[in-house]
Amino acid sequence: MNLPFKYLSKFPSETEQISKEFASIVFSGDFILLKGRLGAGKTKFVSGFVKNFCNNTDNNIVTSPTFSLINRYFCDENIVIDHFDFYRLKNLYDLENSGFFDSLASDSITIAEWGDKIDFDYRNILKNYYFEVTIITKEDGSKDIDNKNTENIAMNINNNNAVNLPENSLKNLYREIIIDKKYI
Repeated sequence: MNLPFKYLSKFPSETEQISKEFASIVFSGDFILLKGRLGAGKTKFVSGFVKNFCNNTDNNIVTSPTFSLINRYFCDENIVIDHFDFYRLKNLYDLENSGFFDSLASDSITIAEWGDKIDFDYRNILKNYYFEVTIITKEDGSKDIDNKNTENIAMNINNNNAVNLPENSLKNLYREIIIDKKYI
């Protein structure tokens, strides 16, 4: 399928399913920036992503690292996922002291909630791909998830839990997820 796509999710479990499918195209060293307002479902998206790589029960509970700044998940096949939350960060100095740049330099999959809060062009320091995931919450409390991409990637999300729908059918939904793969 050609990306970008918009993925629609009515329930948190569907958001997790979408992120599990998305995880199939992500590799060690990739960076994922998550955007969306407070309560949009960014951490739920990370939860599904981590569950895709981590089969042990210790990593099945994903929480937002709002106060710790980073949660690290050691998964199967030596995969490490570093989950950051930049909500409380104010500037590039805070970003540098969070361990974020060390994560990007490693083979970890690096995920940052509120990554757009700091004005910084991540593409200048990445060694692999850079994805942007935007979760849009509608005024009526429903949420949408949208997916944008600049290359062809096969993703099969057409199943009972998550459905790839045309943009004109975005009414009364829980989430719209947008995933955008950037070149570096």
